[in-house]
Amino acid sequence: MLKLRVKKVMPFLKKNRKVILALTAAVLVAGLVTFRIIVRNRRVIAYVDGYPITVNDILIETELSPTFYKETLKTDPNAVLDDYINQILLFREAKKYERELKREVESRMRNYYMKLLTKEYVDRKLAAKLKITDEEIAEYYNAHLDDFVIPERVRLFEIVLPSQQAAEAVRRRLTLGESFEELARRESITQSRERSGDLGWIDVRKLEPEIAALVTRISPGDVLANIIRTEVGYHIIKLESKTEKRMLTLQEATPEIKSMMISQGKKREVDALIARLREKSKIRVFLERVELLKKI
Repeated sequence: MLKLRVKKVMPFLKKNRKVILALTAAVLVAGLVTFRIIVRNRRVIAYVDGYPITVNDILIETELSPTFYKETLKTDPNAVLDDYINQILLFREAKKYERELKREVESRMRNYYMKLLTKEYVDRKLAAKLKITDEEIAEYYNAHLDDFVIPERVRLFEIVLPSQQAAEAVRRRLTLGESFEELARRESITQSRERSGDLGWIDVRKLEPEIAALVTRISPGDVLANIIRTEVGYHIIKLESKTEKRMLTLQEATPEIKSMMISQGKKREVDALIARLREKSKIRVFLERVELLKKI
């Protein structure tokens, strides 16, 4: 019975082979297109009147932005997305005046494109020629050990009061168990109160010698017995935590050294290439016209 069915099907397959192949190809193409649409839609994080904003759009935007913008992406991605949405809205409005503004934009885009293309060329092509060996990294590390010393650092909190009497009163409240951070928010007269008195991590070498000598003698969590007077007011200081002075290991320092060597290597390659290009290029400079730039 099975053999009879096969005999009946085989002639049909042979006769309609092209049709079947075409249908199979169409199904595969449709599946591929659908897959791509699904993948793209997964990376879409917002729409503006149907215009999609993808993860890649935001990454490119932050790549072309200052460092603080990149840090904002980690702490407040919604703010970065809102900025991008605003940019799209303004762009669509500006499009209405494209003819009027086109010439000015094109002249700037030409320079921008030149710089961007050059950067990609240097980063992807010239840098590819650079070979930084482990031996070179180790040699640099050993020759510059002082550069890899991490100084002693402390994280301090403060409460600043307007008078010695007010500072002593707050000091007594601390001994009775009140929260340092809560008192900083309520009583401190400086902007650090907005961070509960947190001054962040500080290199001990950058502290006033008197304060540095005191905070290095106490343990994390302790409050200085001394009230420090400055031109700002009377400071009660708490040592939250500290790190000891130490030296980065070769393994820890390797990424920094390698990045520095690649940067220096790219500069050497660029300088050498420019020198060769200038030798074989015809360059005319009109000095009298260059002087006109001073008057602009």
